[in-house]
Amino acid sequence: MSALSLLLFIPFVPAQQAPPSPDLPIPGLPTLSQWDAVFSLQSSAGYKDNVALSATRPSGSPFVRNQAEAIVFRLPMDGLEFNAFLSGEDTRFLASDVVDKELNALAYAQLKKAWSEHWSTSLTGQYIYQNQVVDLSTSLATPTVLAVESHTYAARFAVRRKFAARWWWELEPSLTRQDFNSPLDDYWEGGPKLSVGREYGRKSEVSVNYELSHRPYDHREQFNRAAAAIPGSELAFTQHRAQLVWKHHWDEARHWRTTAKLGYESSYDNGPGYYDFRKWQVSQQIRWAAAPWDVSFTGRFADYNYPRQPIALGDPRAIERTDLNLNLHVERALTKRMKWFLDFDWERSLANQPATGYAVNLVHSGLSVEF
Repeated sequence: MSALSLLLFIPFVPAQQAPPSPDLPIPGLPTLSQWDAVFSLQSSAGYKDNVALSATRPSGSPFVRNQAEAIVFRLPMDGLEFNAFLSGEDTRFLASDVVDKELNALAYAQLKKAWSEHWSTSLTGQYIYQNQVVDLSTSLATPTVLAVESHTYAARFAVRRKFAARWWWELEPSLTRQDFNSPLDDYWEGGPKLSVGREYGRKSEVSVNYELSHRPYDHREQFNRAAAAIPGSELAFTQHRAQLVWKHHWDEARHWRTTAKLGYESSYDNGPGYYDFRKWQVSQQIRWAAAPWDVSFTGRFADYNYPRQPIALGDPRAIERTDLNLNLHVERALTKRMKWFLDFDWERSLANQPATGYAVNLVHSGLSVEF
């Protein structure tokens, strides 16, 4: 049979169209934007029974709190990811002669680039504003509670590498500037942080990190063993921080999640060692989330030891302190964009130094609207 005869017996097959280019939009399907934003407003009322964190004369007051948040993010369709978070919080105490308000603000932005399947980098900037009574026992390396106004500026650059099966490491140098109102002294702080972790199971993870930082103060002076300032001296701290973190999802739907942390911190001054301290900390969070409910319970224990700071003149015993914190958060979605929430905080600071420990309870409830 000739080739022409064979062709006559072959059934006609219509020509197939080439598939559309992945770079062109497909008719009838919505176009996914790389950029998006979420805004929320939150309003609540509650009561705090020790607004000044006083050890001797606790004073309570009802309060109202309003908060606004904004999140802007870019989806990493091309390996470049961006997210920014802005938050402002205003708390007004209605029946307190000691503290009338608390103001807090946070601005955070991160740019992240995935260079390959294994390598990524990120650049993060952060600003924090505080105007409230805070516990500065870690920041000042001595038990201290003060009403402060502060500005914190921080920048971090991170390099992350995935290796083996689900393992990763990350190196993150950082630089922070802390500005306080008088009488507190301002300082710089910077140093590297190294983290190693492994992912497993249902988006669970175990990681360990170590951070070394150096903190020189602008004008603060060293203290000798007799708790007297050394004229003309310059104070700086060298700090070591290590932490083990375990995040685990307990069921396939990931309704139950726990986060456990164990940390150790030591700080050494560049003088006689008056401000040296050691701190152990452990915390545990249990969270259950199943629409429309989201409930979490968090506990934290911290133990401080200041080996060269006596509890009082004539008493050489070193200052020791223990902090206990419990938090219960309950949240329920009422509509697609509205949530009701309840927060309860229980805090105790126990110290062997007279008039330094305190107790505080706080509860508040309100509504959050997202748009």
